[in-house]
Amino acid sequence: MRPPILYLSVAFGAGLFTALSGLDLRVTAWCVLAGVVLVQRRAPVGAAFGAMLIAGVLWGAAALREQRASCAGAWSAPGPRPGVNTPTTRSAILQLTDPVSDSGGVVEGVVRAGSCRGSLTIRWPDHHAAHGGTTWIVAGRFLGEPNRGILVARRLRELDPTPRGRGALRDRISERSRRLFGKRAPLVDALVIARRTDLDAELRERYARSGLAHLLSISGLHVAFFAAWLNLLLKRLRLSARAQFVAGTAVMLTYVWLLGFPTPATRSAAMLALLDIAKLRQRIVAPRGTISLAALLVMLTDPWSVQSVGAWLSVAAVAAVIWAGRATGAHPKVVRLVAPAAAATLLTAPITAYAFGTVAPIGVLANLLAIPLAGVAVPGLMAALMTSSTLLAAGSGLCLALLDLVSGAAAAIPGGHFIMIAGARAAVLWLGVVVLAWWLWHSPRRRWVVAARLAFVAVLATWSASFGALRRLSDCHCLTVHFLDVGQGDAIALRTPAGRWLLIDGGPRGPPPISDAGRRVVVPFLRSHGATQLAAIVATHAHLDHFGGLPAVLEAFDPAYVLEPGEPVPDANYLGFLGAVEADGAEWRPARRGDRLELDGVTFEVLSPDSAWAVSQTDINEESVVLLVTYGATRLLLAGDAGLPTEAHIAGTVGHVTLLKVGHHGSRGATSDRWLDELRPEDAVISVGAHNRYGHPAPEVVARLKARGIIVLRTDERGTITFTVSSQGTSALTDVGHHD
Repeated sequence: MRPPILYLSVAFGAGLFTALSGLDLRVTAWCVLAGVVLVQRRAPVGAAFGAMLIAGVLWGAAALREQRASCAGAWSAPGPRPGVNTPTTRSAILQLTDPVSDSGGVVEGVVRAGSCRGSLTIRWPDHHAAHGGTTWIVAGRFLGEPNRGILVARRLRELDPTPRGRGALRDRISERSRRLFGKRAPLVDALVIARRTDLDAELRERYARSGLAHLLSISGLHVAFFAAWLNLLLKRLRLSARAQFVAGTAVMLTYVWLLGFPTPATRSAAMLALLDIAKLRQRIVAPRGTISLAALLVMLTDPWSVQSVGAWLSVAAVAAVIWAGRATGAHPKVVRLVAPAAAATLLTAPITAYAFGTVAPIGVLANLLAIPLAGVAVPGLMAALMTSSTLLAAGSGLCLALLDLVSGAAAAIPGGHFIMIAGARAAVLWLGVVVLAWWLWHSPRRRWVVAARLAFVAVLATWSASFGALRRLSDCHCLTVHFLDVGQGDAIALRTPAGRWLLIDGGPRGPPPISDAGRRVVVPFLRSHGATQLAAIVATHAHLDHFGGLPAVLEAFDPAYVLEPGEPVPDANYLGFLGAVEADGAEWRPARRGDRLELDGVTFEVLSPDSAWAVSQTDINEESVVLLVTYGATRLLLAGDAGLPTEAHIAGTVGHVTLLKVGHHGSRGATSDRWLDELRPEDAVISVGAHNRYGHPAPEVVARLKARGIIVLRTDERGTITFTVSSQGTSALTDVGHHD
């Protein structure tokens, strides 16, 4: 029988989620309340379910009010026009959570005084090193939204140089980490105090591909390691059971406080405390009840956790591990060893496929080695940081090196991870795999079932190998240009002959069915082709169908710099993109005519805008960054959304090109006869969404292209389109993808 707390937690979570999504549920809440009154005697569990649903709605409404009262919420409120955020100067007195080096970076702070409150993410300028726990007055521009906004600090003044509180303790830990571990300090900080801002993107990607990404973010596993070694120490002290519980719980809560109460750690600490209470009271607690009560406590302490992918993954993984432990209790030791990791990987696969587009089955095997290593390394790191022992640091550093070795080997195994377009289709696919695995496991124990299981594993292995083979790049030293199928928008990924990547635009972002093309299409595409970093990102102009997906790309990769028109646009979404650039730490540059970038023999030249042209334009499309890409004798022109005015402005300066990315998705306001007569392209690509409401591409534009014998390729008809340009300068259409 399922414990009632399971249903009550689900009801509270459902009400909380709908309220935080911004839905007005006042009428629904009154209806549910009336139902609770009517059925409370005949169906008490049902009445309690309805009451918890209303409680969740009320708790979510309170969380929304608290967010609006925070500095980030108040500063990101719409301006005089809906959706417009005026980039005025903001200031606050805050206490830093972590130290900041002389090179600056992104840091968290807690507001201590002012007209608003809450926590803030700050882009700290360089040459202003600061200790964690110190108090500063910070002034600058706030960019973005409440949950993703960043205060770009321009003026600073230290008010209290004495480190205090949680920030002071984290500051001392980070300082010891740098002294004891040197270059490995960012990894140590991530494993011990959940500080990930300095982690290298390549390292994060390697751990993700090996199925070990959970080790880099403080999860319930870290708290379990900490609790296991703490209990061992308390038992050696021969304390009474009650004294062990009080001391262990106090130390555990202190550690979770030091971390900042992240959802997975809070859930794990709550579960461990509940289990200890059950032992003291000599009660048997159903695992599902423990998970449900812990999840309810987490939602009460952090309402926004209900929208956190990390929280979903945490609960799903723990549920899978508990189920696997109970289901394989009578099986051989090898099965009992592999089953928890396999069950956790399968059950979390639909979530990771939906959110990230990456599933790493190799993690089942990698975790068999990595978790014991982490079980020794994490407590060893904590002990080394507490005692400043170089001997402990050397031992735990060896474990870190072995962890790196395991992650690198697992990430390099062909077919060890699947990368696909993130979203509902990927989630449904992996949900089907979960259902099939469940059916096979619960089938009668007969020979044909064993054969079916073996066939199931063989099919997965074959699929993995063939998927990896299809995604493998050619060995030729070519320039490869991918026009990604992102719907009604633009995203172009270029790979240089030496394997470096440059991204031009990131596709649209919006509500379903548009969603976030950066997270759904661009990031999985780059990962599947082996990209770990980007040489540069170009945002052609400030329209959401071009820059919308770029924040997700910035989260996943570390570009050296970001190029964009550099004209102030008072749009909340664009300010959020600029905030993401600031948070990433990439170098920002305004694009101006004559700018050139050379990468591995490929030249990228900006043809428009120039300063005078950009200032004089009232249409954002005409501010588009127009790029001429040259490799050998091949020239590619990427026109963004530039229309007839821009074409006339730069006419006579371009000449013949091999390929043209048609401006403004084939709109009738671009691609004139004069333009085509000058360019004389052999191929033309139109990036456009199927059945879009704009009528793109315009029939007259397509007719003009075909009348000149130009081959017209459209992403709405062919999917992702790939061109390769050889070192001899010959180009060819090498691959045409399929629709999502």
